[in-house]
Amino acid sequence: MAIGASILSSEPKTARTAFRSPPLALALAALFWSGNFVAGRALRGHVDPVTLNFSRWLIALTLIAPFVWRSMIASLPVLRREWRLILALGATGIASFHILVYLALQSTTVTNALLMLSLAPIVTLLGSAAARMEYPTNRQIGGVLVSIVGACVLITRGTLAGIISQGFNVGDLWMLLAVFIWAAYSLLLRRRPADLPSAVALAASIAAGLAMMGPLLILGAPPSVAALGSFPVLLSIAYIAIFASAIAFLLWTYGVSRLGPTRAGQFVNLMPIFGAALAFSVLGEIPTLAQIAGAALVLSGIAFVEGRTRTSLRNGEPQSKAERQIEDRAKSCGRTPGLLLDRKHQ
Repeated sequence: MAIGASILSSEPKTARTAFRSPPLALALAALFWSGNFVAGRALRGHVDPVTLNFSRWLIALTLIAPFVWRSMIASLPVLRREWRLILALGATGIASFHILVYLALQSTTVTNALLMLSLAPIVTLLGSAAARMEYPTNRQIGGVLVSIVGACVLITRGTLAGIISQGFNVGDLWMLLAVFIWAAYSLLLRRRPADLPSAVALAASIAAGLAMMGPLLILGAPPSVAALGSFPVLLSIAYIAIFASAIAFLLWTYGVSRLGPTRAGQFVNLMPIFGAALAFSVLGEIPTLAQIAGAALVLSGIAFVEGRTRTSLRNGEPQSKAERQIEDRAKSCGRTPGLLLDRKHQ
């Protein structure tokens, strides 16, 4: 909780001082979200997806509010100016994505859901290029492709017959839709202006998401009081609210703001690896050779993308012409380079 409290500080400089490594922040977010999938699968049949998602974010907002309320008051003019962005972030990253994930986990396994999520970097890359938010280099494209090959090895278990025999069920389709929603959320994070602190943006988007889920909660069947009152259910919801909601989203927002959506999206591919590790430690499941090979490819893809960037940053140069355009325009507009949209014809 000490890390979470530090990152919840109203000043972005404080967050950067407390957590200097964007890759580590993104990796921890992926780890906490992997645990969210395990808990969500365990809660199927006990808590419906809307109630679970509403509960987790209500608790998360309660935890965040004491740290950010002063900053939110000070940022009211910015929030009024960026109200469309706040609503979009709440609709995608807070409400829709997690409800779809919990719907998927009703009928598909944690492994299948996490493997489907490995498609997020490709969708993010295509969306980013289509919106001309950034222009990926050949090295970035190569790293994404290597990671996707690793995901395919995991999905097929090393043989094409694996995916043919398993096929897709309704849960897989819900998860595929969730992947597109997540890519949209990651791209929207690039629109956050420098004068809107990430913690304030998160708290405001949570409030917006809760408001959107309210009618669904009222119209849906009332949850079982006995189920919500059981200790395992409460413990699972507490984990989801604290680690997979408040802390993980702050870490992810920070990482995306520093690295951009395409590079940050690569870290989503860590979730199947973390999921397999959690399954081994909690359930005693032994990873197969195909899982080990797939994990190695996924990590290699991330390292391939990250290696060029670290070298460029050490030399004090952007990665590409597109990034030089982002940096120059950021300086002229007073925004952070990682947050500015790079639109050629703007």
